[in-house]
Amino acid sequence: MQSCSSVLLRPLLLGLLGFSYVVQISAQADAPAVSGAAQPVASPVTVTVRGHVADPSGALIPGAKITLTTTSGVDVASVAADASGSFLIKGLKAGDYKISAVSDGFAPFQSGIITLAANQVKRIDIVMAIEVAQQSVSVSDEVAEVNVEAGGNTSAVVLKGEDLQALADDPDELASELSALAGPAAGPNGGEIYIDGFSGGELPPKSAILQIRVNQNPFSAEFDRLGYGRIEIVTKPGTEKLHGQALLQGNDKSFNTGNPFTANIPEYHSY
Repeated sequence: MQSCSSVLLRPLLLGLLGFSYVVQISAQADAPAVSGAAQPVASPVTVTVRGHVADPSGALIPGAKITLTTTSGVDVASVAADASGSFLIKGLKAGDYKISAVSDGFAPFQSGIITLAANQVKRIDIVMAIEVAQQSVSVSDEVAEVNVEAGGNTSAVVLKGEDLQALADDPDELASELSALAGPAAGPNGGEIYIDGFSGGELPPKSAILQIRVNQNPFSAEFDRLGYGRIEIVTKPGTEKLHGQALLQGNDKSFNTGNPFTANIPEYHSY
């Protein structure tokens, strides 16, 4: 019985072993081929530059513009300092750079060559000098002319030509304007008007006046007292041609305003 059972079980065991080997070979054939061990993903290599901007006294400078350039002058990054004067530039490649800074009221800052290594955090503190205003002074050897003549005093006024046209045409108004130009006189009698060197004359019409001098020479020996407030009028010389000017002024009741207290306005006219 035992020999018969052994004979019957042996083919069954061989069949099971063969099936398991075939299943193992098939599983290995379906698996993907791996050439080697799995490689980790490399992180990018970057450089960070940070720092702050201040003046020579250590006071921070907010808003300063910081520019990072290559040694060939190509701009790489540009940032502005924050309210605390700090700045931060990230994502740079390793290499040689230059950093510059500008701000109103300060001289521009330019650094030398700065070498940045891979995965480095570089701190750069910038100190900006205060800008000095340029001033130029011209020195000349010319001597200023000083007028020591009495006619060159500060209160001297000479009116002629177009200056006379600005004065009033009416002789009374003209006399008032000239008195105002002359100012107060040195004596108690007030200012005087001299016409062609003579006092007490009647003021000529403006068309006959050549020139008016006010306080031009207060200390002239021609006059018997100090000349402040003195008005000297020089008239035009006569010519062989007849010339003159007529001036007419008038007023009539028709040009006056009405009177609410009376219906009949009295006659009035003046020429």
